[in-house]
Amino acid sequence: MARSWSDAARAVLEAYPWTSARDRAKAVEEAELVSFGELVEVDDLPLSLRQWHRRQRNQATLTRPLWKGESWREATEGFEKAILLQALQANDGNLAATARALKTTRRVVAYKSRKYGLV
Repeated sequence: MARSWSDAARAVLEAYPWTSARDRAKAVEEAELVSFGELVEVDDLPLSLRQWHRRQRNQATLTRPLWKGESWREATEGFEKAILLQALQANDGNLAATARALKTTRRVVAYKSRKYGLV
């Protein structure tokens, strides 16, 4: 039974530089076999495709400009806010757990959270 494919998994499958149609068919079959749901996701693809996709994504991230013309202070504050927001979300807003994850003190996390309006 052929399964439906997510847009992301289909995009990886189409973008991968296949050496033969046989290799592509084998990868499709393997992905459909290991998929638990009705939809084949990127995580269901064979390891070689997932690794290739990760390298492509990382390369695209490295080529994206990091500095957008803002001052040093604005750039570092933007970075701090983004990291703090991700850490707070990962720890369900718990300041102590966030501080442990960031290897800093709860006081610093509370101060920065108030500074950036995250709490």
